[in-house]
Amino acid sequence: MKKMIKFWRNMKKGFTLMELMIVVAVLAILAAILIPNFRGITADAKNSTAKADLRNLKMAVILYQNQFNVLPDDSSSAKFEESLQNYSPRVVDRVPVDPWSPSGAKYQYDVAPDGTTFGIWSVGQNGSTDTTITNDTCTFAANADDITATNAKTISGSTSGGVI
Repeated sequence: MKKMIKFWRNMKKGFTLMELMIVVAVLAILAAILIPNFRGITADAKNSTAKADLRNLKMAVILYQNQFNVLPDDSSSAKFEESLQNYSPRVVDRVPVDPWSPSGAKYQYDVAPDGTTFGIWSVGQNGSTDTTITNDTCTFAANADDITATNAKTISGSTSGGVI
């Protein structure tokens, strides 16, 4: 027993430099494998959020139009939100914030001059509006990445964000 106690006392405590270098190398390899897997997760989450929000808003606008035979007011985001909140039964409590908006603005909404075509959209990753709503047509500018919900019969141009 005394030999064991003497052995443990004489043994040095701690890690050698080589052991520490191996641990650091293993951690670096794991980081090199995992970090690329996490790229784009934030963008995917924002796209999914925007698409879900826009589906709900589109349904709310369609229900509003069916009840009142007119589309909600598009003169401002506050008027749009107020129109949807005054609808009974209420489908949405509020118009959510656009996850892609650099200023934290709400989704954009516009009604065409014909009074029957509407569009609700997220500005997309580039943070700028690339969507125009006209009579029965939703038009996208070049390199558009807006995510758009519309009842337009014709889509002109294309968007990498998607049309709902």
